[in-house]
Amino acid sequence: MVTWQDPTHPSGVGSDRPNNKASSGNVHLTRQRKADAAISMRLSGATWTEIAQVVGYPTPRAALTATEKALVKRLDEEDKAKLRQLAGARLERLLRSIWNKAIDPDDPEQMSAVQRARELIDRHAKLFGLDAPTEIVVHNPTKTELESWVLKVVAAGVPQVEEEDIFDVEVVTDDQPPAISA
Repeated sequence: MVTWQDPTHPSGVGSDRPNNKASSGNVHLTRQRKADAAISMRLSGATWTEIAQVVGYPTPRAALTATEKALVKRLDEEDKAKLRQLAGARLERLLRSIWNKAIDPDDPEQMSAVQRARELIDRHAKLFGLDAPTEIVVHNPTKTELESWVLKVVAAGVPQVEEEDIFDVEVVTDDQPPAISA
């Protein structure tokens, strides 16, 4: 089995014959090994550029994409729930650290603490899906509705211009002094 760099795939790994089903399992294993190595390197503090160079991804973005896909495949609902709980606990700890400043009107840093507290609360709500879904209603009028509207506008007619709407003005240029009336 020969593998080669495939810039069209996020892992950067291709097979010698992409349509060959027998070799697709080997390509999958190679991609999985690369993703495992990338995850290990990232957990050790390596940058995406370093990971791409060492593991063999065509770009740092490809290394990031492949790593994220591998992590998503590995996490089951229980793992996601645990990570969500951990992130929630961290947000709550941060919120507790600034809460006293945020609710003290005499504290000079109250407004910035309120801003940070609101951001933390908003993030916490998003993390646990507490925000109500946003409903967007898009109305596409039918042909009948459009024709009815046009008929109403035409029936209303063009408004009559009354004398009061016309202003009588005198144009003054720079070479003429303005007329002063007493």
